[in-house]
Amino acid sequence: GGQRNKHSSMLIHATRFTDVHRLIAALVEEYLTTIKKDIASYAKLPDALSQSEILIELRSTFETHLSNIGFSWTEVIAELPSFSNSIVVREVHQKKSVPLEYRKDAPTNAIVIGGASLARGFTVEGLSVSYFLRNTVFYDTLMQMGRWFGYRPGYEDLCKVFMPRERINHFANII
Repeated sequence: GGQRNKHSSMLIHATRFTDVHRLIAALVEEYLTTIKKDIASYAKLPDALSQSEILIELRSTFETHLSNIGFSWTEVIAELPSFSNSIVVREVHQKKSVPLEYRKDAPTNAIVIGGASLARGFTVEGLSVSYFLRNTVFYDTLMQMGRWFGYRPGYEDLCKVFMPRERINHFANII
């Protein structure tokens, strides 16, 4: 609780190559648009789950990974229409067209996609989910990237990091 007016971000860090960031961003944007459409169309209906496979998948994910957060699925689905409209996809790299800004007057809810620019001190505010796929065995690079995994007090129960086993082993070797 108490996170409604805070920034919230998800990080996708797959590679250092800008062209791949653009491709990932396009795919994420397409999928997010599909999710937003189903939420807008069905989430407020009493039979929402019978109307949308996406909502069924969202509920399943909620029950599998987040059932201990103190909110029921009914409470979550009631908030989804207004929250989902606030989510933006932003690339963070040298050739970005739309910058990622964390406003002071309103919470930013962003899916951030990037590589080398993120490794150079860019702060991902309110980071709660990380998809970390980039392949590197250089310990200084790993340590720099590891700082992304520090989270804001009060929502540690929501934080998730997804990475291949090999990447987990690289981080384990430097601790």
